Amino acid sequence: MTSTRTWQAGAMRADDSSSKEDSGTARARRERNPRGQGDRLREEVIAALVRLVNDDDRMRPLPLSLREVAREAGVTAPALYRHFADKEELGRAVEIDGFERLITAMDAADASVTSGLPSQRLIAQAQAYCRFAQEHKGYYRIMFKTDFMRFASSTTEPHMAAELAERWRTAVARLREQDIELSQPPEQAAMFIWASVHGRLALTSTVESIWPLGDVHDYIEKLVESLVKVGLPRHPTA
Repeated sequence: MTSTRTWQAGAMRADDSSSKEDSGTARARRERNPRGQGDRLREEVIAALVRLVNDDDRMRPLPLSLREVAREAGVTAPALYRHFADKEELGRAVEIDGFERLITAMDAADASVTSGLPSQRLIAQAQAYCRFAQEHKGYYRIMFKTDFMRFASSTTEPHMAAELAERWRTAVARLREQDIELSQPPEQAAMFIWASVHGRLALTSTVESIWPLGDVHDYIEKLVESLVKVGLPRHPTA
């Protein structure tokens, strides 16, 4: 244990030293702006942040330390390390757990529709998707990387998003059971529904103060209704 702590402390000092050297090098490379050109510095800082966010490798870690997570969980850091080797492994575990919870919620909503109508089942699943996003923001942000969080995909297991995508495909394909021929292929219609619901949720926190969007659940009902209404009646086969 002592050797591990010594190594971690040494690594932290090395990282700190490296950061200072990098910072000093960056300062040495950059010439000071002439007096009155403060806007240029502002533009350079904005451009620097854009470069950082655009770099998957530098944006991959969680913007938290495992020690912070350990304090929040009420455990010691060594206890946490026995379960998760690093932030990447922890983030991936949360991601998988989140998708499992979301899929379970959508399946339960689907099964709860007493009418059995495919359009109502699709609405129920989409509503469950929205409720999950609203009630479990931490999970949702990590699952879909809406902040500065990205994790390496497993090379041995399919991503859980593939199972979620299958729920949308199946729900849209069932609309044909209502004698509706969609105006677009089912695969495209499924992506249209998912992208529309997900995009509507993303807009809520961004533009609602300047453009009232109304209730997201009402939006879902109208969205599914529009998908059915633009469909063409299926012609009976001869």
